[in-house]
Amino acid sequence: VSTLQLLRPGFFNEVMAMLQTAGVPAQFVTLEINESALTNNVNFVHETMANLRNEGISLSLDNFGTGDSSLSALVRYPVDRLKIDRSFIKSAPAGSREAAIARAIIAMGHQLGMTVIANGVESQAQLGFLRRNDCDIFQGYLFGEPMSAESAGMALRRRYLRPESFAESRPDRTLLLLDDEENVLRSLVRLFRRDGYRILAAGNVRDAFDLLATNDVQVILSDQRMSDMSGTEFLGRVKMLYPDTVRLVLSGYTDLATVTEAINRGAIYRFLTKPWNDDELREHIRQAFRTHDELRNGRE
Repeated sequence: VSTLQLLRPGFFNEVMAMLQTAGVPAQFVTLEINESALTNNVNFVHETMANLRNEGISLSLDNFGTGDSSLSALVRYPVDRLKIDRSFIKSAPAGSREAAIARAIIAMGHQLGMTVIANGVESQAQLGFLRRNDCDIFQGYLFGEPMSAESAGMALRRRYLRPESFAESRPDRTLLLLDDEENVLRSLVRLFRRDGYRILAAGNVRDAFDLLATNDVQVILSDQRMSDMSGTEFLGRVKMLYPDTVRLVLSGYTDLATVTEAINRGAIYRFLTKPWNDDELREHIRQAFRTHDELRNGRE
């Protein structure tokens, strides 16, 4: 709904007449209102929205978070749904600031009794991040391109709009390994496979963030010296995004000041050195999973 439509004196009557002509019950209709449309003629706009809502029509605030009146709009207007702007979704799986904003909008919307919608979901990583943070509804090219009502109906009947991320999550003990040296990564996978973990392997930071967004990971073992980001920096960002994980660094390069600082601020649980002793490293990982279980049980 545009600003001009919302300010038109006969808009409410036009909407109700169209629903009557089409034979569509009002409770099955949602009107998306751009945030910018709420900055003019506050009293009139509020009255129009209240009348629509009283008839059973749901009102969704589109592009939430990008306008000048985001928070005040939640106080002034009767809104049922918040749609998070795509600019916060795009980098959320790996961007700590975007992730924090998206989580805050979801939590705030739920506290206000609203349904929260994510706009612009284009990857499994984005979907995984949003699901882990209890977003209610998802919209974007991951589910399908814009299509006619007939095509959408056929896709729904075939359950076509159901990405792999909606498969039931597994309760396995999941270990994420990150190292940009392929030989080292393969050796670690072979080493830990014998312990029955579900192992996820990433050769770069971006792949690691994607795996974290789409899987329930308990323990992370990361190299320190990598081309795109240091291990302590990576795990520091992981702490903000996935604070329940237990995070370890494995490296032959020892920067004691950096490592000590990372341990002190809780970014990493333990620093381990290369070359490693197989039995000792396996025991460190077993202890990391035990620590995760203890922390989880303590929260419960």
